Amino acid sequence: MLTRLIALLTLSLVVSSACAGEGEHSLTVVASRLVTIESLTVYHTQDAKRQLAGEQTKFDKPLVLPGGGPFEVFVKPKGGVPVRVAENLTVKAGKPHELNINDLVGTVEVLGDDLPRASQVVLTQVRDVGPSEKGHVAVQTASEYRVGMAVPPGTYAVWVVPANGSRAVRVFDNVRVQAGRSVRVGD
Repeated sequence: MLTRLIALLTLSLVVSSACAGEGEHSLTVVASRLVTIESLTVYHTQDAKRQLAGEQTKFDKPLVLPGGGPFEVFVKPKGGVPVRVAENLTVKAGKPHELNINDLVGTVEVLGDDLPRASQVVLTQVRDVGPSEKGHVAVQTASEYRVGMAVPPGTYAVWVVPANGSRAVRVFDNVRVQAGRSVRVGD
């Protein structure tokens, strides 16, 4: 009799906790096979204002969000800069929204065999003026060659900041990146 009572209480507790989670808005991250993701940051965007909605460094549990959105989602690859992977994302209550990183980013790997020794490898938009110039915006960076740099799909330019302190050099133009794919340049 006591065993049945304990089993009944346990079952009711499980059912009540499941029902409590039905109204939650949550986000689940599916890890990438291309790049290691260090952290995920979600911002609630409303009236052109950005407010932190949640952060996550371990992706074993869904991230509970405050409401349905709209949200901006940024992932920070290991050793890189944060990259926006979703904009105006809305999340329905009840079932976690799945965010598959492989569907949202690709990687660029610069081999650098015939390039100067680098203190930094920088990916920019094609029309960017380059590192150390006014108006420059880096999309992704790496401190050495042969590192997969995660970026959203698009076309990029590759810059190398030489280790000897000289001016940054644009080494590749129009590097096309597709989601879920890795591009190697400098063969």
